[in-house]
Amino acid sequence: MSYWAQLWDALTGHTPAAAPPANATPARIAVLEMDLRERDERIAAMRKEYATLETAGQRTAAGAGADQLEQLFKKLAAPLSNLTALAAMSDAGREVTVADLLRLVRSVEKQLANAGLETIGEVGASVPFDLALHQRMSGGSVGPGATVVIETPAYRFRDKVLLKAMVTAKETGA
Repeated sequence: MSYWAQLWDALTGHTPAAAPPANATPARIAVLEMDLRERDERIAAMRKEYATLETAGQRTAAGAGADQLEQLFKKLAAPLSNLTALAAMSDAGREVTVADLLRLVRSVEKQLANAGLETIGEVGASVPFDLALHQRMSGGSVGPGATVVIETPAYRFRDKVLLKAMVTAKETGA
């Protein structure tokens, strides 16, 4: 920088930037590279921690589902045990009454209902046809809203229909 430029800068209050030392750039690069390595190590550690937390969350969710199933199976174990005993009695030639079977069926239905399984429709009921809930057993097509008779009920768990009701067209008297 010339003498006059230095004088002008001094008079106007500008101070010239000091020339960087010859080795400043490589030193700065080394610091930045070290910062990048540390950042990459932190990111890798965070990814590993995230993966661990995600796996733990999946195990927790699976465990909760397994616990719910275990509770349901505990409730169903007694009626199923009785059903197995009745089957063994029948296989041995002993009489099994319809009343015995109906008691068991009602017991199982009650436990499933308590677990959230909902029966939709009653056998023999006349209802308007709903494609989301009903399936025609045989014959021609049935339009929405046409009266049908429920032959087997539908089942829904939460908001999902698991099994549509089997229906037949209601015969109209001529």
